Amino acid sequence: MKIERLDTDSKRNKTIFVVGFILAIILVIVINYITSLARYRNTESIELASGNISYNKVDLNIIAMYQESSYSTNGYKQIDDVPTEKYTLSNKSYCEVNGEPIEDVNINYEEGSLGVTNIKKRGTKCYIYFDLDYKADDMLAKLEAIKQSEYTIDEMPNPITGMYNEQEENPEGKEKLYISPDNYGTSYVFRGNNDDVNNWITFANHTWRIIRINGDGTLRLIFQCDKPNCEITEGAETNALTSTYKSEPYDDNTYVGYYYGTAKADKGDTGDPTYSEAHSNSTPSNVAKAVDGWYTGTGAMTNYTNYLDGSTGWCNDRVVVTKVWNGYESDGTGQSASGYASASRLIAKGGVYRTKQYPTLKCGVVMPEEDPTDVEGFSNFDEIDTNALKRDLFTTKNSGRGNEILTNPVGLITSDEVAMAGGFAGTAGTSYWLYTNQYYWTMSPYHYYLDGWSSVFDVYGDGGLWGARVYYPLGVRPVVNLKADIEFTSGTGASSNPFVVKTNI
Repeated sequence: MKIERLDTDSKRNKTIFVVGFILAIILVIVINYITSLARYRNTESIELASGNISYNKVDLNIIAMYQESSYSTNGYKQIDDVPTEKYTLSNKSYCEVNGEPIEDVNINYEEGSLGVTNIKKRGTKCYIYFDLDYKADDMLAKLEAIKQSEYTIDEMPNPITGMYNEQEENPEGKEKLYISPDNYGTSYVFRGNNDDVNNWITFANHTWRIIRINGDGTLRLIFQCDKPNCEITEGAETNALTSTYKSEPYDDNTYVGYYYGTAKADKGDTGDPTYSEAHSNSTPSNVAKAVDGWYTGTGAMTNYTNYLDGSTGWCNDRVVVTKVWNGYESDGTGQSASGYASASRLIAKGGVYRTKQYPTLKCGVVMPEEDPTDVEGFSNFDEIDTNALKRDLFTTKNSGRGNEILTNPVGLITSDEVAMAGGFAGTAGTSYWLYTNQYYWTMSPYHYYLDGWSSVFDVYGDGGLWGARVYYPLGVRPVVNLKADIEFTSGTGASSNPFVVKTNI
């Protein structure tokens, strides 16, 4: 009998392979289990640059940060350090997986500390944007530093009882600013005549005048002439262009809109438009198109867009007063003859200009139902109608405020701002700095007269603040808001030594 030798080595190798394979499977299962737990692990914190970044260990490479800046090509620059002050978390911030946005990640920013939590998917990447969070005092400090002197600060008269009067309001001829609340905090307004007001500024190869420091720290400017360092206070050069507000047809209340909606004629026999349809923003007015055309054309402003803020906005106050106290029948629907809030603050029952006028820098205010006779009657100016704000505050696309409908960050002055600068509705006069001996549009509705015409406030050649029919061709003075982080290279604000905005162009 032949005895064969058993191949023990082969069996041992097979056994090792099987055992190893089983162990490998167990190891993969354990790793996957641990990894799945890690996805839902409590958020941990590491030190990154100057701020605390919270993160989840499922993916450590998730953060890209951008900070709003006037000196970058797209308005933001990439940063490594978390800002510790003067910035706020932007609503532009988002997280995504493979290019698809996700909603359940939490992004928090407070006191210089950034937290990103609740990351549950591999490959999550977050893009964090910080917007400027300045106040009017920050811009005030810059102006005072560059001109090396301080302003005298006074309360805005409330109510205003006449055009600016140097003898009564500023007999010592001081450099004075007047404070008044706006939607973002406290504004500093330049009120006075050309001798008292040093608000000249050079930007984008144009000369401008400062209307006010907005509550969010931006600087609001109105066009003065189309070249730097001009000292022109009167004449045609103070208008950038001429335009109707709205040409024919003009016999509908929708046409008081800087952008307008559906007119009665558009509906035919199907009934009147609703208030929302009439006062929507579907079509730019003639003046809105003209301002945009100037911005991109002869004004040559597109190279300077990064220095401009589009979120502070321009108010086209189309709130309709609901009682017959503004001088015109108004049922509140916006379909009858209509008086608007901007007019009601300046005009009383019967269409008579008030001897006491109540301009406001707030957009979207809720108006009193009855005819106010004194300042207490206007106490609800602190109450804001969010729907009106969303409709009537004209802002640029993706700005996070207002109606976000504008392509370019430019608009017009309001009747309220004219009154605060020193004008007075229904009164001619040359004693304030916005007087130019020219007619020019505001963007504040005046009224719609049934079966007649729409009217918008304008500044007359005599300096008075009146209503003008929208088909009149009048001057246009574009208004822009400089970003809060702009810097100055020189200047005192005088016509002979204007503030000069620092740019890299």
